[in-house]
Amino acid sequence: MLRILGGTAKGVVLKVPQSARPSPVRLRKALFDFLRFRYPHRGSFLDLYAGSGAIGLEAASEGFETTLVEKDRQAIQFLRDNASKARLKVRIEGVAAERYLLDAKRQGLRFTVAFMAPPYPHDLLRDFEHLLEARIVEPAGLYILQHPTELMLPMGERREYGFNTITMVEATALG
Repeated sequence: MLRILGGTAKGVVLKVPQSARPSPVRLRKALFDFLRFRYPHRGSFLDLYAGSGAIGLEAASEGFETTLVEKDRQAIQFLRDNASKARLKVRIEGVAAERYLLDAKRQGLRFTVAFMAPPYPHDLLRDFEHLLEARIVEPAGLYILQHPTELMLPMGERREYGFNTITMVEATALG
């Protein structure tokens, strides 16, 4: 069973849509241990390709103002159900991540952390480059991509968790 690991909704069991590939417990725990330390006053969190909401709802449970972006209809309903069950206030955007990034850039939206875990058949480097190019993370904020460990990216800090890795790029490092 997939559960929220910390914060106000710790222990809440999440429904997982068929289209989702939830982030592993070890990765989620390490990521939020790091974010809790780096952002003691939290901020805003964007979860692209939200799936079950395991990452985005964890962020909301930890005190981040959270936006979940997902286009799959079943996943959107499960995100609503999971957020309600966990009593977490989140914004759910039922659009493709690519469209959301264009709209967010045009509207001048800014986030403290922008996390993406696209489906692995995607061109993950291209997806991450689109996120970086959108420039929607505030200075000292982080762009984070979850990807298979065998994928080596030419940028950012890399942290491996078994078969999954996260690559983080600080917004100020983008010039």
